[in-house]
Amino acid sequence: MTGDDRIRLFDQAPRPEHYGEPLPIAPVEAAPDLRAYGRILWKRRWTVFSALVVTLTATLIYTVKQKPLYRAHAMLEVEQENPNIVTVERLFQLQSVSPDYLETQYKILRSDTLARQVIEEDHLDRTKEFNPPTRAWPWRVSAESSQSAARGSSANSAVEQRVLRAFENRLSVDPVRRSLLVQVSFDSENPERAARVVNTLTTAYIQENLRTHFEATKQASAWLSKQLDQLKIKLENSQDALQRYAEANGLLFLESNTGQTENIVNERLQQLQGELTKAQADLYQKESLYRLIQSGDTGALPGVFDNKMMQQLTVQLADLERQQAQLAPNFKPGYPRMREIQSQIDRIQQVLEQQRAQAARHIEDEYLAAARRTALLRGAFDAQQRQANLVAEKSVQYNILKREVETNKQLYQGLLEQLKQAGISSGLKASNIRVVDPAVPPARPDSPRIMLNLAFGFLLGLGGGVGLAFLQDHLDNTLKNQSDIETFLRVPALAVIPSHRSLLPEKANHRQWMQKALVAPGRNHGAARRATASGWLRVDSESLQQSALAEAFRSLRTSVLLSAATRPPRSLVIISAEPAEGKTTICGNLAISLAQLGKRVLVVDADLRRPCLHAFFHLRESAGLVDYLTGDCRWDGLVQYAGIRNLACLVSGPLPPNPSELLSSERMKAFLREAAAEYEFVLIDSPPLLNLADGRILGTMVEGAILVAKGGATPRELVQRAQFCLSDVGARVLGVVLNDVDLPRDENYAHYHHYRAAQGEGARG
Repeated sequence: MTGDDRIRLFDQAPRPEHYGEPLPIAPVEAAPDLRAYGRILWKRRWTVFSALVVTLTATLIYTVKQKPLYRAHAMLEVEQENPNIVTVERLFQLQSVSPDYLETQYKILRSDTLARQVIEEDHLDRTKEFNPPTRAWPWRVSAESSQSAARGSSANSAVEQRVLRAFENRLSVDPVRRSLLVQVSFDSENPERAARVVNTLTTAYIQENLRTHFEATKQASAWLSKQLDQLKIKLENSQDALQRYAEANGLLFLESNTGQTENIVNERLQQLQGELTKAQADLYQKESLYRLIQSGDTGALPGVFDNKMMQQLTVQLADLERQQAQLAPNFKPGYPRMREIQSQIDRIQQVLEQQRAQAARHIEDEYLAAARRTALLRGAFDAQQRQANLVAEKSVQYNILKREVETNKQLYQGLLEQLKQAGISSGLKASNIRVVDPAVPPARPDSPRIMLNLAFGFLLGLGGGVGLAFLQDHLDNTLKNQSDIETFLRVPALAVIPSHRSLLPEKANHRQWMQKALVAPGRNHGAARRATASGWLRVDSESLQQSALAEAFRSLRTSVLLSAATRPPRSLVIISAEPAEGKTTICGNLAISLAQLGKRVLVVDADLRRPCLHAFFHLRESAGLVDYLTGDCRWDGLVQYAGIRNLACLVSGPLPPNPSELLSSERMKAFLREAAAEYEFVLIDSPPLLNLADGRILGTMVEGAILVAKGGATPRELVQRAQFCLSDVGARVLGVVLNDVDLPRDENYAHYHHYRAAQGEGARG
């Protein structure tokens, strides 16, 4: 089954109803399409190439015209500042330099002060490299000579600033990462001068560092000496004030073993307090024994119980009482032994009572003595406390004066120590900066670097070209592909028609290929030459029957056949917004494609201002549509056959003075009704829509309109205006045909030739 047979079957099959209306396009956020970017770059490749060539050329010219510059390097080490006195802890402490200190040193290396020293020492202001001579124009010599004295100082200042800027522009200070090293570089046209400037700068930097430290030490010593003199006077005054106050108030202080001064009154008060505490404790002990005596319990007295004599008497008494108890059962109390024992018991008891009484009197005497001693100590303590309070009141001001003396003494000692250290530091201070690698004259110039500059120019030109390409594409408001049609017009893209260039085979002569492609079947060579001159491409040409052009019009034919739910529109107007959009080519080739499918097609040239359809089909310029609309003849007698089966053509005829009135007449409406009844399809080639009323008139008389736009040339605003004009008069726009598109640049059609080649090889196989 061939492709045409499949189209016929598909045409006869029922179609859903929504085929008749344009499908709504839902807004979808698409991801960045890299292939679309590639197509943009390919399309604007000449812009990218031109920007690249211009940038490379300018870079090459700039590089060649540059004078060679030699760069000399020197390496410095910036250590932490050395302390005046190195302690043992500092010897084993890791050195750490703050970033702020290093950054400060880098700024000093680039300071104007060092730059002026180097310029003056190396006489850079006398070299042409840093102070080029200014051109003196002849007509300005006399005027400048008269004003040179007044402007001498300002001119010298301008020269100094110019040399200083040139010096700073060629100087670079680059810290080495993760180290205390810094690389100092200088560019010059003379290699010896470059090395000399770097070495002079490093030497001046080290000397400036030493001088700065020495000046700072001298200033610190002078300030410390001045402050020390003032503080010494202040210390002496405070000591005199303290001594006078102590003498005036009778304050006497002794120095303790710890080195602290103590008041005699306070010292005596502390001693009395200790004695009073001991006396009170002894009184409390003796008072407890006295209370036992008062209660009559003398047997529990510690002194009585501990007496050896009383212990012996107690033992004897107990022995006698035991003997009496042994004799009592056998003898009466009058028994001599019993009386003797009783007499001894009485004597011992009497002695014990005497001893107890004597011990009680001793305890009472000790208690009374302790009470009197405690009272005396309390009186002495109270008197001493009153005196201490008086001394304490006077000691407040004394302590204030004493603290002032101690503070002044500490300040004086501290400043004296700092002054000694500053004196030592001024003679022992060493530089914390050393030269690791001095500068030597370079053997080769550092710039210009031709390859590096060209590489940079290439990247810059490529980036600029790509940016210009995307800018041009962004500013390009023409319709370029199907996506633009669906996005901006909201109507279907019926077909994309390839351009001449996209149909041209590789390595083929354009003129010879056009002559071969424009030879229609059944035509003589004279007609072919006329077609070649007019530039028409027809799908029935032998060389184009299997081309992308024929396939594009088959796609357009299919879109027309499937444009309605029940049946396709019988009458169509092919219209464009502006002239030279290719609507005649679209109309003619669509008619040929429908006729090849077996449909009876009538092509009508309704462009009564610039008719072209007769040239497309190589017909004679005879009577046509204008004759029918202005006369009484029938239209079917004016129809010509284009040499293609099922295809008839009605040319426009002579140019009328009133095209719009003729097209809006009742005879035109009757013609379209009769033609639609006799032919399956009536295709009308219309004049441009904008600025003319002919297209809108025809749009109201047919069942559908097809807008033609030239790819990459027609602004989308014009196509939108044309669409709005048709919609305002009630015309039905089936879609848009994008004409003259370079298909090999579009990936949707780039593989068509490969597919046809593979199909041909399969058929031959």
